[in-house]
Amino acid sequence: MSTVGVQPDKRSRLSPTVDLAVVLAFFEMASLSVPFVNPLLRRGHGLPGVFLAALYQFVIEGLAPLTLMWLRRERFSDYGLTRQNLGLSLGFGLVLSVIYDLALSWNAGALLWIPFRRQPAARMSLAVGFPLALSGLAITVLVWGFLEGFFGIYFAKKVNLSLGHSGRGWFAPGTLAFALFNGSVHLIVGQGPRGFVTSFASGYAITVVPAVTRNAWGGTLVQSLTNAVGRR
Repeated sequence: MSTVGVQPDKRSRLSPTVDLAVVLAFFEMASLSVPFVNPLLRRGHGLPGVFLAALYQFVIEGLAPLTLMWLRRERFSDYGLTRQNLGLSLGFGLVLSVIYDLALSWNAGALLWIPFRRQPAARMSLAVGFPLALSGLAITVLVWGFLEGFFGIYFAKKVNLSLGHSGRGWFAPGTLAFALFNGSVHLIVGQGPRGFVTSFASGYAITVVPAVTRNAWGGTLVQSLTNAVGRR
């Protein structure tokens, strides 16, 4: 595509817009298989079941962003995964996670505080017993915690860049866009208004951390502490 005559600021917005479009298109295409593949994965057992489920989740939310990062020669530090403001980011993420879990607990009438308690991969991991369970749980946290959280952070940053926004602030467009996206996805898959609200809240919490602290580690912490929480 020729860029002759395109202003520098428009050129700088074109690449993130293309990246976001590619990620969304890949996500939508991969998601079409969820109704058919998920029931099979939920019947998995042991570490092989965990690996297959993690691989499938990686394809849906990790493959496209990481491939584009490699092609663009981007680094995780470009998305706020740095040491700067690390303590502030993790602390903020922890506070938001506690608020989120308490709100869910109040709505459910029971204390929901164990991360991944309702995640099938976590149950499959625990079923194999110690010490093999540790590897399964590590994969669970890596994929459904870090990677899912990073998907939101990547999404929000690309939206901000596409709009020429700094990405800072409580109401940065990327933060609001991912919150709406996250809520809408869970609404479409049949979780209803409650699913939309809870997923909107978690999506907002994940991406508002880097928007406020300039460090994204707290956002991945939010995802890790709030994903599929349950009680003992």
